Amino acid sequence: MSAFTVCHTGGFLTFKPSIPKSLLLDGEHNLQTHFSLVNYQMKQIRTALAIASILNRTLVMPPVWCRLDKLWFPHSGIIAGSMTRQPFICPLDHVFEVHTMLKALPVEEYGPGNNIREYSFFDNPSTPAQVKDSWLDVQLCQQGSEKCQSNITNTTRVLRFPKHNNEETLTTLLSPLKDVKVIQFSSMQDAFLGFSDKASEEKFRKRVKRYVGIWCCVGGHDPGHIYYDMYWDEKPDWKPLPPQTPEDDHPYR
Repeated sequence: MSAFTVCHTGGFLTFKPSIPKSLLLDGEHNLQTHFSLVNYQMKQIRTALAIASILNRTLVMPPVWCRLDKLWFPHSGIIAGSMTRQPFICPLDHVFEVHTMLKALPVEEYGPGNNIREYSFFDNPSTPAQVKDSWLDVQLCQQGSEKCQSNITNTTRVLRFPKHNNEETLTTLLSPLKDVKVIQFSSMQDAFLGFSDKASEEKFRKRVKRYVGIWCCVGGHDPGHIYYDMYWDEKPDWKPLPPQTPEDDHPYR
């Protein structure tokens, strides 16, 4: 058995990200528009990480779009004179702490870990053909609508799957499909309601809060970095601001 097979016996999970064109192009490229764009994507990735954890699958991360570059000094968005065109696909470590995502955190405290792969994984010639050729498309649909049934069409390898699923539904319908190397969701919006077990939910939250990094840097403030927040949407007054006190710095550590 190859090392590849040993490391990826659970298969892979991927999804088609959804980004409104307005978040990419409307308005100036500034802190607010940059964080609005990244946060919109982060919420979908958070859902994907949860589903990947439940199904014990490696998440193939989507490309992450940014409106501002990340540099280690104050700047206006990109390096002056560079050929960078905004918006752009930014390196994963501009938003996420990749080394933390790959780190073996204690399962009893943080729950099951997440394996990840880069968005170009399926285009990599080193990826085995048996992975690329073994797909199941999960198309989210409205519960009770016509043809919204949780069964696989064998001829097309498509599963029409109701929105707003819980942990039990995902496990019951998708965990048995271990022979399918890649499960692709049509969307992560409204795909998952949350963990049924409060302890599992808290462990997952504690883990993924540490997955996000910082943007840098604003001028005239020390420190000048701004933390991304995996659960920004739970804070109605959240704004992209640098730490205002020493206690605000390193908020998840």
